[in-house]
Amino acid sequence: MNRVLLSLHLLGLALGLSVPFSNIVMQSLIAKATPAEKPILGRFPQAMIRVGDIGLVLLWITGSILLFTKHNGFAGQPWTFHVKLTAVVVLTLGVGFIHGNLKKAAAGDAAAMVRVQATAKVTLVAALTALVCAVMTFD
Repeated sequence: MNRVLLSLHLLGLALGLSVPFSNIVMQSLIAKATPAEKPILGRFPQAMIRVGDIGLVLLWITGSILLFTKHNGFAGQPWTFHVKLTAVVVLTLGVGFIHGNLKKAAAGDAAAMVRVQATAKVTLVAALTALVCAVMTFD
C-alpha cells in the first residue's frame, strides 16, 4: 500500500511542479504572440493551475498518510522534515492567494496580476525547498 501511496505522491509532485515551469515557457510565448493568438494561449496557464491543484491535493493526502503509515508520525522527524512541512504550508497558502488574485485580475484589477506573478515566484521557491528537504529527510 505504501508503494502505491508513494507513487501517487510522486505523481502529485510531477503535476505540481509542471505548473510553474510550463507557465514560465507559456508566458514568453504569450508575450511574443500576435493579438489574435494571445487569448487562445492565455487559456493554457489557467488549465495548468487546475493540474497543479490536483497535484497539491494528492501531495497533502498521500503525504499525510505516508507520514503515519511509513514514518511513524511527527515524532523523531529531523529538522529537514519541519522545514519541508513549513515550505508546503507556504506553498499552499501561496496557491490560495494566487487563486484569489486571479479572480480579481479577471474582474479587471491590474495590480492583482502583479501580485500573482510575485507570489508565483515565492511558491516556486517553496516547492523546490520542500522537494530538497524531502530528499534530505527521506533518502
